[in-house]
Amino acid sequence: MKYEFTEGTSDARTLYEVNNGENAEPELNCGFITDENADAEPLLRIPEINSGFLKNDRCGGQKLIKLKYTPCGAKTEYAGDGLIPLLFKADVPEYGNYHVKVVIYAEEETEGLLFLGRRRLALKRRFVKGSFFAGEYAVNVLPVIPRGHTEVFGDKTVDVALVGKGLVLKSVEIKKADIPCIYIAGDSTLTDQSAVYPYDPALSYSGWGQMLSYFVGSRIAVSNHAHSGLTTESMRNEGHYDIILENIKPGDYCLFQFGHNDQKLESLKAYEGYTANLKRYIDEIKGKGATPVIVSPLARNTWKGDGTYNDLLCEYAAACEKIAKENAVPYVDLHARSMDFVTSNGREAARAYYFPSDYTHSNDYGAYLFAGFVYEGLAKCGIVEADTFEEWKAPEEVPVIKLPEETLAAEEGAGENAENTGDAGKAASGVTPAEDLFAGLERPDDILTRAEAFEMVIKTVKFFPTNVYNDMFEDVVGHETYAGSIECALQNGIIPERWMKEKRIYPEKPVNLSEFLEILKLGYLSRRPDGKVLESLETYGLKDEDTVKRGAAADICRQVKV
Repeated sequence: MKYEFTEGTSDARTLYEVNNGENAEPELNCGFITDENADAEPLLRIPEINSGFLKNDRCGGQKLIKLKYTPCGAKTEYAGDGLIPLLFKADVPEYGNYHVKVVIYAEEETEGLLFLGRRRLALKRRFVKGSFFAGEYAVNVLPVIPRGHTEVFGDKTVDVALVGKGLVLKSVEIKKADIPCIYIAGDSTLTDQSAVYPYDPALSYSGWGQMLSYFVGSRIAVSNHAHSGLTTESMRNEGHYDIILENIKPGDYCLFQFGHNDQKLESLKAYEGYTANLKRYIDEIKGKGATPVIVSPLARNTWKGDGTYNDLLCEYAAACEKIAKENAVPYVDLHARSMDFVTSNGREAARAYYFPSDYTHSNDYGAYLFAGFVYEGLAKCGIVEADTFEEWKAPEEVPVIKLPEETLAAEEGAGENAENTGDAGKAASGVTPAEDLFAGLERPDDILTRAEAFEMVIKTVKFFPTNVYNDMFEDVVGHETYAGSIECALQNGIIPERWMKEKRIYPEKPVNLSEFLEILKLGYLSRRPDGKVLESLETYGLKDEDTVKRGAAADICRQVKV
């Protein structure tokens, strides 16, 4: 399948409204993704089904992707800050590994990036003005369970995203490839993260798994099935691992990196559930004739108040090394390598490689760096050929992307109108936040977790979450949305004393009625120590040992007057 993009071949005849070269197979859809067809087709708004690039919400209804055909190919035009990617999508007949050959023309000297599939980096280079460049890269095509969905999506498409000022895509050729594949299982620190456009690598979340393809080149494909929030347990329970197990074959590899979410659950302690789950994965991958690889968890940029590094994942990293040694499988110590980078550079310098105000998740610069560390580890294991890689240096200051003035003006006006409308609506209805703190409660039928219990009690007794978290617990990191609530609960004596002993709060652990009432009582007494102790709360037939749903917890809290 070969697609040529030149003037005069831009007749729209497919779902994606794009030109097809003379050699294109007519039964397969293909085309460029624009704001118009992405807005019209719901599937194209799912990052894992699209290229991983989505329009910045701040842009409103403004159309940013403006296609232009030149004698040398297709490009995008944009006058604002940042970069607008050229997005091409083409169907393929079956799942598997493919080689994608691209020909690119540079209208000016520039830095350029090429992403394939779900925003996986294939090429990063400086282009010479007035020159053509041709390169061939590997991509894997498999089903996926997108974030926020439970069903498997059968996506048989190859996505191409070209990023760089003055870069023109002349042609794309896709052909089946008989090559090994590296499968990836893990959490948000290595998943395929989406990016918004206008694009800037410093302002884009990225997992190292989506950058690994750049380092392994065209000889090995990468199939990333890591997802945000996954543990060694939920990777299997939510169906993501089934996709790997059904497709992995002899000669392939499967990388496992977990820990960031496992440490939040009591059942997944490093040498208990976590170890047992990894051993099971190892046995199953070996049973398929493939090679399992254990990767220790990426280090966070977390520091203590005294200025020393706070290693919250050391136990899980040690468990990884022990598991790999006992099971005779390759081991990549990403934890030690990334922690050395963070500590040797210091908190402030290391921040440039993490998403702004985030201490766990990297931006594109950091993901590239950490993928390079993994690549070095794989080379030591003999899985890939050893080679050096050039640094992709992050800027010292976080850039600011300015949108066109008319967009910003419209945004500011909409914000003011929305605020005024909201206040008027509250006044007209006679309902204020003080009268019902839990109006519009989300997920009322979900089981209440410890973190959510603290948040509810703090809201009920009218405390405010703090903006600082002092790293009291090993399984709560400063950037977590509930970290301020945990700190507030700690400072105001709302955490039961027996929960303090392990230095772990287990924020995702379900709460039973007895525990929730204990937290609520502590919160009430913290606010009104001389007041009447809670006595006659309606608990809706729940027993002390019953887990509490979020809706029931809100109903109980509504009875408390502070």
